[in-house]
Amino acid sequence: MRKNIWGLILASGFSTRMGTPKLLLPFNGKTIIQHVIDESKKSQLSGIVVVINPEMDELKKEVSKAAVNRIVLNNIANQGMSTSIKAGLKSVPETTDAVVVLLGDQPLIAADDIDAVIQCYERNGNPLIVQAKYRTKKGHPVLFDHAMFSHLFKVRGDEGARSIIKNFPNNICFAAIEKPYPHDIDTPKDYEKLLRKEVS
Repeated sequence: MRKNIWGLILASGFSTRMGTPKLLLPFNGKTIIQHVIDESKKSQLSGIVVVINPEMDELKKEVSKAAVNRIVLNNIANQGMSTSIKAGLKSVPETTDAVVVLLGDQPLIAADDIDAVIQCYERNGNPLIVQAKYRTKKGHPVLFDHAMFSHLFKVRGDEGARSIIKNFPNNICFAAIEKPYPHDIDTPKDYEKLLRKEVS
């Protein structure tokens, strides 16, 4: 039977290093956040929650157009990424078997990458954590089984779920993905590199 697996797209940062709302920057004809949402919608995820910063009005409008299942406003986004994970977790259905954490500023993520993580989970007896591994580099998306939700609710500050991954090394299944790591976009230099990919 198909598992009930929801995607949590974290999109509530302040773009301080970029100096402008980075998720609204254009890439290949649409915004960065739209790329992540579109690929999530093409994937095997059962539903999608996008956690946004309520101070970003334009982002709210952009995400509202995307017809995701739920938009969650994180009023304490300034307290770090952990608050977005917790806000997203509170909004998924009680019947959720697992969540896949995605970054809103990773426009090169593909539906196949998300599905690789889901398939690793379903084919390996539902491990507690599944992490994408792009050749030699580990990163997002990361899946957490329902049994890990209580641990996710305990994370603090801007560490996201890194501490949990670190604390449960023997409970991680790695989903091997044969492509370069789809970097997140934090600085103007990152964005310039992304735009070079657009024309190459």
